[in-house]
Amino acid sequence: MRATVLQVFAVVVLLGGVAGCEQEAGSSASGATTTASGGQATDKGGQATGKSGDAKAVCAAVDGDIKAILPKVAEAEAIGPPAGHHAVSAAYSAGAAVIYSHITEAGGGPVAGAAKQVADAMGAIADKYVDAMSKPDKAPLNAAIEAFRAACA
Repeated sequence: MRATVLQVFAVVVLLGGVAGCEQEAGSSASGATTTASGGQATDKGGQATGKSGDAKAVCAAVDGDIKAILPKVAEAEAIGPPAGHHAVSAAYSAGAAVIYSHITEAGGGPVAGAAKQVADAMGAIADKYVDAMSKPDKAPLNAAIEAFRAACA
């Protein structure tokens, strides 16, 4: 129950932060790369780069999120139980929520599926960390991260 509340809270905070960062439709902050309607990334001249813009964007965003979340989790683990376990649960829940937001942007495909496995693994660990006496196995998360990075390669 607590994990669900933390996840809902994390999503609300995430959506509140993202709401202020949205750009007008059709505009680009840098203008360097845009995505054409066919899903192909294009350069400034409108030439297709041969890369799927959605998949590359999801790979970069999710990989960056993983690299940002894991140090925060390690810092929370150092606190120790019970408060540290709740902090770890909150960090994993927030990380899963951020990754889920990137999945909805991707719209499917193998990269989105692999990212969903990472988010699901983070959510499962968050749920188990709510019990202050347990320390869940992170092997499924590590395997999901490896599969995600393989899908992005």
